[in-house]
Amino acid sequence: MVLSKLFTMPFPFFGKTHSTKELADPRRVLVSHFGNVSEAVQGMPVFVALRHRFPYADIAWLIGENIVPLVLDHWAINRFFIVQDDWYKHASEVRRIRQRLQSFAPHVALDPQNSFGSSLAAWLSGAKYRIGFGGKQRRRLNNIRVVAREPHRIERNLQLLQPFGIFGSDIGFDMPECEKDRLAARSILHRKGLHGNFAMLYISTGNFSEHCPSARWQEEQFGIVAKYLLEQWNLPSLIVWSGDESELRRAETAVHAAGGAALQAPWTSLVERKSLSKLATIFVGSETAELQIAAAVGTECIGLFESASALENAPFGREHRTVQVPTTNAERKRKRSVSPVGMDAISPELVCEKCDEVLTEILRPSTLPMRQVQHEHKKAA
Repeated sequence: MVLSKLFTMPFPFFGKTHSTKELADPRRVLVSHFGNVSEAVQGMPVFVALRHRFPYADIAWLIGENIVPLVLDHWAINRFFIVQDDWYKHASEVRRIRQRLQSFAPHVALDPQNSFGSSLAAWLSGAKYRIGFGGKQRRRLNNIRVVAREPHRIERNLQLLQPFGIFGSDIGFDMPECEKDRLAARSILHRKGLHGNFAMLYISTGNFSEHCPSARWQEEQFGIVAKYLLEQWNLPSLIVWSGDESELRRAETAVHAAGGAALQAPWTSLVERKSLSKLATIFVGSETAELQIAAAVGTECIGLFESASALENAPFGREHRTVQVPTTNAERKRKRSVSPVGMDAISPELVCEKCDEVLTEILRPSTLPMRQVQHEHKKAA
């Protein structure tokens, strides 16, 4: 899936002065980004844009080990430097990473993650130009700093390409997929008897919900959505989950609440879920990383969000829909990421309405929900 997005605003730089000519054709580029899965997926368009502009450059990614299976064999990336999230806290790891990065000898290093560890890696690499964000969140180890003007993280990351003279870029992900994961996903669908369109409902929300139950949309509500999709769209649902036994119990509860409208997937790995979401007609969930992956492989998404996170983490593109917890003006001013009312403030009826909006655009008229067909008949009469 490729969406066009043009950046036309002028940009100020802070830090070391530089010549555009020196950045016009870099031979080796390092992208320092070992954050979480969601942030990594949101950074993929940077690699695609760099490869399109510099087809012969050697592009490397300093990446977290948990993200590698998701992006391995990506056509835009030449090599990976794999680290753990806390590598910079251990002197031996710092020395090892420094040696490896300096042997690569990048001409330019990009720091989309904007953390101490990512900017430290860029500095350790010995890159002459280290590009990061300016403003209040600047990292002093970066010597070219771009002021972030875009609210969405994907657009903001692409602003880091402005020192290269890249002001307009197609937003593309080109997520790789190996044959093993594709076959595993198709095998799950075959065993469940799903041979056509289906909705993928992802009920897990990561570790955060364990400490904050109000940040989790209840499994019974997923069941209500699944029942609606089957009754109105003849669209069965696959309840997908990950994690421990408690998540398995939640999946079973959602299937039971669906009343025969949903099937339960077995435990799946991150890459298998990527292949499943690629085959799905629509994706519904509240886990940011899974939403980003589904959107990146071209599946229309309904994202459920707390108050503050949707602005920068919603699935990017007009074809997707976002449902947010209602917030007060005071909460918006404080930029609260978790609303005190919790995710239960999002009604299943509102999610079903968003599903209608998406499915009306992507399914054939013969599959329109029965209430819409009845409305058309009344109009004709």
